[in-house]
Amino acid sequence: MYKKQYIKNRTLASIVFTLVGLFFLIILTSNFADNIKKNELSTSSQNISNVQVLDISINQGSSASDIASLLSAEGIISSQLAFELYLRSENLTDKLRAGDYEISNNLEFAEIAEILLKGPPLKTYTITVPEGLWITETLLSISSQTGFDYDLLVNSLVSGQVQSNYVFLNDPSVLDNWEGLLYPNTYQIDLDANGEEILQVMVDELEKVTTRLLNEQSLPFWINSYNEFFTVASLVEAESKLQEDRPLVSSVIKNRLEDNMLIQIDATVLYALQKRKTQVLLVDLQIDSVYNTYKYLGLPPTPISGFGERSLKAVLDTPENDYLYYLLTDKSGKMSFTSDYTEFINMKNKAKEEGVIP
Repeated sequence: MYKKQYIKNRTLASIVFTLVGLFFLIILTSNFADNIKKNELSTSSQNISNVQVLDISINQGSSASDIASLLSAEGIISSQLAFELYLRSENLTDKLRAGDYEISNNLEFAEIAEILLKGPPLKTYTITVPEGLWITETLLSISSQTGFDYDLLVNSLVSGQVQSNYVFLNDPSVLDNWEGLLYPNTYQIDLDANGEEILQVMVDELEKVTTRLLNEQSLPFWINSYNEFFTVASLVEAESKLQEDRPLVSSVIKNRLEDNMLIQIDATVLYALQKRKTQVLLVDLQIDSVYNTYKYLGLPPTPISGFGERSLKAVLDTPENDYLYYLLTDKSGKMSFTSDYTEFINMKNKAKEEGVIP
């Protein structure tokens, strides 16, 4: 009898607890729905008045609760709890991204969550400057990618606002003195960066690369200054298509300088002409310019183009040999090297017959 009464009482208690649980679940669900409804009503009201776009910074490692608290404190949402419950119900609690945002205070939960899922808007853009461009071409490339006027970029570069440890003769007022000093690379540029800041980034990059390389290796004995280092690198850049040939081209330049020979590089003539041509003619070789290495001994006064790390490394790694001549002998870009002029002429005739060179 007592046992039956105990079971009856226990069953009754279970029913009561279940009903109480259901009651609180209904209240919680109702409150959650009411909060979402209130948020929507608040949003509707804000659509009419007092709409603001607010700056929000979400720190790395912020939890869903932290983010909901921040948005509530800033007035972007009407209920921290309701937004946090929304994130949990959509399985988004660990998918929101840190960063700086601009968020309107009239958005629904789904719209806010979508913004935080995408992450903060990009505040940089990419520009790419390839190796081998003259300073004028480099500035034109920067202009086309950034929207900055070419003439304004020139003025910025020669105004003295851009600083370089390597500018030729320490005179930044001449555009040619900046040849080769805007390091070719791909850069992430701040959206609000001006022309001077972009140019300074490129100048600084050359200095970083040079410092790193010269911490590993010293300048070769036949290179007397940074300007000569960069000038030879620009010649190697202009003349070499394959990486394996770069140090060998550098060796030919070195050997000709040591033998007091004209280095006779076509790319210097094109630079003097400021013309891009597939073939240098005999008449072109007559141009009276200190950049014409068919007329003047030694290196040109400055680099003749932008150059990359591969060409700088080639100069540092210049091998010892007796090569004085090189020629493109294969359509793949491969070059051949020799110390004998007759052999050079024979290679040249063969390359013409095979259509490798004009």
